[in-house]
Amino acid sequence: MSNGERSLEQIYHSAVSGLYARLRSNYDFLFKRFGEDGIKLIEEMSWEYGLTIAARAKSRLKTNDIASVAGYLTRIFDTMEHGREGFVTISQANERRIVIRIAECPLHFERRDMCHAHTAMERAVVHHLNPGLTYRIGKSIPAGDGFCEHLLEIS
Repeated sequence: MSNGERSLEQIYHSAVSGLYARLRSNYDFLFKRFGEDGIKLIEEMSWEYGLTIAARAKSRLKTNDIASVAGYLTRIFDTMEHGREGFVTISQANERRIVIRIAECPLHFERRDMCHAHTAMERAVVHHLNPGLTYRIGKSIPAGDGFCEHLLEIS
């Protein structure tokens, strides 16, 4: 491979990074233009997108128990970093609670409310796959923690 050629892995990582940078830029624009109403728009957009993801997931998942739903979310998160070692880990798992740890924020959020609005997608996916589950963020990088925790719990 010559210096001007990139591997498929490099192209993928560059494309994903670019898409996340563009999404973050769009979010920042909405917040600057509309303030708290912009945050609400981001949350609504993310929720609507989550509904489309949940519809596809329902046809693919054989069961919608906590482990299956967490596995689906883990697959989504893992896709963001294309299987990068240590990016996504399960830090706790039992029959009532699963904690998915993410090593770094791909969107580099500084505001907790922006993170909350963005993760409406995950809330929509979990809610529509299994209304008996609750999804929330535990630790988060925008709150000053060293990693993010996506918590799934039986309601």
